[in-house]
Amino acid sequence: MGRGRKKSKANINRPDEHVRSKKKERTSTTGHDDGESALNPTTGSSSIQVTSGSSSFCEPLTNVTSNHPTLDPSDHMLSAASSGNGASNPTPHTGYFGGAHHFTINNPTMMTEDNANERKSMKLLASNIIVGAEFDSSDHRPSCHPETRLDICHEIRSWMNDLLRKYKILWLNGPAGVGKSAILQTIAETESESGRSILGATLFFSRPNNRDDPKCVFITIAHRLAVRYPPYRQYVTRLLTLDRTLVSKSLADQFKTFIVRPFAEEKLDGLHDTILILLDGLDECNGEDAQREIILLIAKFVLQYPTSPLIWLIASRPEPHIRGTFSKAVQFSHKEIKVPVDSDQGCRDVERYLQDSFADIRGNFSESIPLCLQQWPSESDLSTIATKSSGLFIFPSTVIRFIGDEDYADPISQLKTVLEVTQPTSSSAGGPNPFAALDALYTRILSGVPRDVLSTTVRLLSMHSSENQIRFRTFMNFRGFATICNWLGVSQGRAYSALRRLHSVLKIPEPQKATTQDLSAFHASFFDYLASSSRSGTFYVFSPEIIQHHLLRCIHVLLESHGAGQTSDVNVNRISLSWPIEIEEHRLRTQHGVFHASLRDIMDIRNEFVDDTLRNEFSKLSAFFEDHDFGEVLEFRAGWHMLVYPKLAFAMSLEHWGVLKTVPLQSLDYDAIRLDHEPAIYQKPGDLSSEDPTLKADLKKNLATWTEMAPSHPVTMLGRGRKSCAFFEFHIPGEAFWTLALPCVQSS
Repeated sequence: MGRGRKKSKANINRPDEHVRSKKKERTSTTGHDDGESALNPTTGSSSIQVTSGSSSFCEPLTNVTSNHPTLDPSDHMLSAASSGNGASNPTPHTGYFGGAHHFTINNPTMMTEDNANERKSMKLLASNIIVGAEFDSSDHRPSCHPETRLDICHEIRSWMNDLLRKYKILWLNGPAGVGKSAILQTIAETESESGRSILGATLFFSRPNNRDDPKCVFITIAHRLAVRYPPYRQYVTRLLTLDRTLVSKSLADQFKTFIVRPFAEEKLDGLHDTILILLDGLDECNGEDAQREIILLIAKFVLQYPTSPLIWLIASRPEPHIRGTFSKAVQFSHKEIKVPVDSDQGCRDVERYLQDSFADIRGNFSESIPLCLQQWPSESDLSTIATKSSGLFIFPSTVIRFIGDEDYADPISQLKTVLEVTQPTSSSAGGPNPFAALDALYTRILSGVPRDVLSTTVRLLSMHSSENQIRFRTFMNFRGFATICNWLGVSQGRAYSALRRLHSVLKIPEPQKATTQDLSAFHASFFDYLASSSRSGTFYVFSPEIIQHHLLRCIHVLLESHGAGQTSDVNVNRISLSWPIEIEEHRLRTQHGVFHASLRDIMDIRNEFVDDTLRNEFSKLSAFFEDHDFGEVLEFRAGWHMLVYPKLAFAMSLEHWGVLKTVPLQSLDYDAIRLDHEPAIYQKPGDLSSEDPTLKADLKKNLATWTEMAPSHPVTMLGRGRKSCAFFEFHIPGEAFWTLALPCVQSS
C-alpha cells in the first residue's frame, strides 16, 4: 500500500509523464478499456476492482470528490480488519475503503485530479485539431529528392540556426508545383531527427484533404506544443480546466491564449530556446480573410515581442492578397525566399531526379526492358522531359509516377506515351493521361475562380495559349496584356479580378507594364492543359462558345471603326478602349492592333464556328468592307488567308458584296499599282522579315516576267476601286517562293 501511495505522488509531480500515465491507466485496477483513469471525469468519484472468490465488480467510492486536489494520507489510508490476533472489533476508518475487507489490489495506480484535468485538456485539444496536418502524419507527403534543393534548404537552415536573425518570419513562396511542400517536409524531417531539434509544431494545409479550417490552426499548434513541452502542457491544462470554451473563441483570442500569453507575457519556465513553427500551404487555408488574419497576428506578435522564442516558417503561393499583406501591413517582420521556376539549380535538380528515378524504374522492371537497350531512356528522351519540366518539379514527378506505374508494368510504352503527348500536335484522346496529377492541380486552381468572372478568365487565357495550338495568333507587333484586354473589351479592373486566383500559375504584368508585357504561364504545361478539351473540360479555351464570343467582339470592333455604318470611312481612332491608355503612342498602337487583329480573325474563321447569329452580325459589315482600304500593308495576313483558304466562312458574302474575286495574273494592270502605298513582298508566306528591296525596285519588270511564265496564275483581289489590294503567290522552281500584296486600283 505504501508503494501505491508513492506511485500516486510520482504521477502528481511529473506531468511530463502524460503519455506513460495513459499506458498505466489501461492496466490499472479500473478495468476500463478506453484509457479512462480511476478518477471519473464527470463525478470525480473513483472505482476499484474488488475480488471475492470468483466474482469481481467495480463499485464507486462516493466519498472521493473533486474537492480533493491531492491525496491526504491521514484520510485515505487503506485498511483491513485485524488478522492473526482474532480481534473482533476492528478500528473503524472513513477513508476510501472504510469497512472493506477480504480484497486485493493488483498493480495499483492512484490518479489525482491534476492528472485527470491534464488528460481531459489534451483530449479537448486533440478533438479540435486539423487531423493529418502534422509532418509525420499517416498522410504521406513527399520530401525533396536526395541532393536536390540544397541551396534553398541551406538558406532556410541558416536562418533557423542564426541566433542573431533579424527576422522571425521566413516566407517561402513560389508557383504551384515548384516544390515548396517538399522543401518544408524535408526541413521538418531533418530537424526532427537532429540532436537539439527546435521543431515545435508543423501544419500542412490541404484544401482537397479538408485540412483547411482556420478555426483549428492555433489549436493544432497548441496541441503539438503541449505534447512536446511539459511546461506548456501544464499551462494549457490550467487554462482549459477553467474555461473549456477557449477552443471555440475567435482566431485573435486563440492566438492570445495559446501564443501571446505563454511565450511573451508569462514566459513559461523552460521555454526560452528557439521554437520553430512551420506552416505550409497557407494559401489553401479556407478564406482569404482568414489567411490575412493569420499573417497579421503572427507578424504583429514578432514585432511586438522580439525576444519571444518562437520563429515562423510559412510557405505559400504568391497570391496577391498574401503578398499584399506581407509587403504592406507587415513588411518589416519577415524575410522572403522565392522558389524560382527554370533556375539553373532547379533544372540541375530536375535532371538528377530524373536520372535517379529512371534508374529505379530500370531496377524495378528489369524484365520489361530488353538488354539491347543499354541506355534507357535515351539522352534525347531524358533531355526532352527535362526541358519540358523547366525546373518545375511537379512535371517530372508526375511523369515518373506514370512511367513507373505498376498497374501498367510497361515503362517503355509509358515513356513513349509521355513523349507523344508532349508534342504540340499530339492527341491522346481515349488513351491514358500521363499528366493526371498535374491536370488535377490545374483543375483545382481554376476551380477557385469565382463563377461571375470565370468566362472572362477563360477568354483571357484563350488569347495567351501556346502558338502551336491557338487559333487567335498574335498579329505582328500586336502584344501587351492591356492590348489583349482591349481587344476582348475587358476593363482593367475586370481583367485583374478574373485572374486574381491564378498567380500561382501565371505571370501577370503589373498595370504600369501591361502595355508592353504579356500574360504568360510559369510553365508551358498549363497552356497545354487548357488547349486540350479532354484534360481541361469546362476550362477548355477553344470551345465553340469562346470562339463565337470572340468573333462577335471582332465584328463589334470593325463596326465601331466605321462609325456603326454612319460614315463613309474607316478610322481606327473611333475604337473605344475598355482599358484606357494615357500615353498616346501606346493608345494608337493598341487601337491599330485591335483593329487589324479583328479583321484578320473575321476573315480567317472556319465554317464550323459560324451559326445564324454570327452570320446576321457579319451581314452588318457590308458597308465597312466597301469603304475599307485594303491597300494598307498591314492587311497582308488577312488577304493572304483569303488567298490560301478561299472557302472560308464569309467568302461567299464578300464575293456577293463585290469585295472579293479571283482574276488571272495577265489581267492585272501594272499601271494601276498604287505608289502611295508601299507594296509588301515576302519570301515564305507568313515570314514578315524577309522583304526583297531589289524585287520592289524592279517590280513591274518582274511582274511582266511572271506573267509570261504563267499568265493564268490566280490573283485574289480584295476591296473595291482605289481601296483594293492584289494578293498572289508565285513559285519560281529552284529559286524562291514569293508572296505579294500589291495595293492597286480596280476598275469598276
